[in-house]
Amino acid sequence: MKKTLAVATIALGALIGALAGGGASEKASEVDAFMARYTETLRLLATRAPTEASAEELVYSSIDGMLDVLDPHTNFLPPEAFAAMRERQQGSFHGIGVIISLRGGRVTVISPIADTPAARVGLRAGDIIDTIDGTSTEGMSVDEAARRLRGPEGTSVRVGILRPGLREPFEVSLTRAKVPTESIRNAFLIRPDTAYVRISDFTRSTGAEFRAAITRLTNGGATKLLLDLRDNPGGIVDSAVEVASVLLAGGQQVFSTKGRTADSFQDYRVSADGLHFAGPLVVLVNRGSASAAEIVAGAIQDHDRGLLAGEVTFGKGVVQTIFPVRDAGLALTTAKYYTPSGRCIQRGYESFFDYVHPESEAEPPDTQEPPPPPTPTPPPEGPVYFTDAGRRVFGGGGIVPDHPIPRFELSSRMVRLLVNSAFFHFAVDTLAGAADKEAAACSFVADEATLARFRERVVREGWLSAKEMDAALADPRDRAGIVTNLTVEVLSAGVSMVAGYEAAAAADPQIQAALDLFEEARQLQARSAVPPTGQATAALRPPQ
Repeated sequence: MKKTLAVATIALGALIGALAGGGASEKASEVDAFMARYTETLRLLATRAPTEASAEELVYSSIDGMLDVLDPHTNFLPPEAFAAMRERQQGSFHGIGVIISLRGGRVTVISPIADTPAARVGLRAGDIIDTIDGTSTEGMSVDEAARRLRGPEGTSVRVGILRPGLREPFEVSLTRAKVPTESIRNAFLIRPDTAYVRISDFTRSTGAEFRAAITRLTNGGATKLLLDLRDNPGGIVDSAVEVASVLLAGGQQVFSTKGRTADSFQDYRVSADGLHFAGPLVVLVNRGSASAAEIVAGAIQDHDRGLLAGEVTFGKGVVQTIFPVRDAGLALTTAKYYTPSGRCIQRGYESFFDYVHPESEAEPPDTQEPPPPPTPTPPPEGPVYFTDAGRRVFGGGGIVPDHPIPRFELSSRMVRLLVNSAFFHFAVDTLAGAADKEAAACSFVADEATLARFRERVVREGWLSAKEMDAALADPRDRAGIVTNLTVEVLSAGVSMVAGYEAAAAADPQIQAALDLFEEARQLQARSAVPPTGQATAALRPPQ
């Protein structure tokens, strides 16, 4: 215990040193004056408290309490969380290459990742990972299973598999290898002349992924771009600048930062070199779009480069710097960022609950009646700023889209089917006996006979009652959702997750509404003061 306590105290000292700053000697002296009290208190708690607590628990809890006086985004990353964050930002890790989730309480393969050890040995959607190196996964969390599957490159792991359609489990031995974690998994022609690109987060590889996707899609005939930043929590700011640089003109500002220290005043601008996409642009955002995603969206809106559609973004307008603390890390807010028009979109965080839950979630409808029409979006509040073309934009509460498109609300019946993975299980069973799963998936149709089989499975499993399932099939919205989800899951399991996502996009109301905005986006772009410049082929230029 004493050795652990000493190590933990040293780590805390390093953390406090990082907080104090190398040049602030008076702050360091003030901190040192409290260290003796802290160390003595920690020792008493570890040795005398009636309930035993480890030094790790005590120190990490005290750090969390210390950071509570700052802002909601400053947080301490214990060693495992710090390592996971670094893996995610680097854009790769070492493992077997599967996307896993809990299905029916068991760790289940959702999809193998192409050209990885899992794909090469034939693991497929629906496989239950029963054991890892002889340890049962029953009751194991997804995070724990992922941790056990990962490891140093070149090492081996034994995985026991339960496969639908096979009576006996089997075991495979896989050699861990580098697994890419793509931030752009979905990039395709959603219409013959329109590229769709979804960025899930910003990692070190995002800029290169984005340039490659734009080049491929424009070579395929795309002259317009629908950029989907919904539920993108942000990530590496430099990668956000790389993406913005493909869309904005050379020399235009992407954002600036201001903080307490001299080095926090930074100005980020687009390079005139490299690929510049010059066609009409629409960007989808929602409440889950935050930080680096808001940087890209704000720059596009301020320069009138494209139209924003969807919902008001999260409103995280602070810059965080990751300070290593031995084998852990501190994500410290060091500055605020400002869009080119000068607005800071950071929301207030006087109430932590209201900050994390900005909107009260209404109960989803559970009747056959159509949901009420969405209430009109209230006028934005906050300081007024102006875009390059003189349009009014607002600061202090997230980025307000040019065209509000409300989210699609699911009924409680659909929520229960999704929570129970009903569509996934049905898809796996549907393909279990097919000799050619890809062909079977491509020819799948959710017709009346299929819906009858699905109803039977749902009622048998108890996911919904017969009355509830009949009500869902009689409700046009639920019925359409059931057909879409069955099609998506069959394509995901039999072809690829990309194929499933394309089917989902074709039925996504926000995506479909955004596709109708390109003429307005083209007109806005024509009024823009600065035309895009740089290396652009004819395919990359807007139509005349």
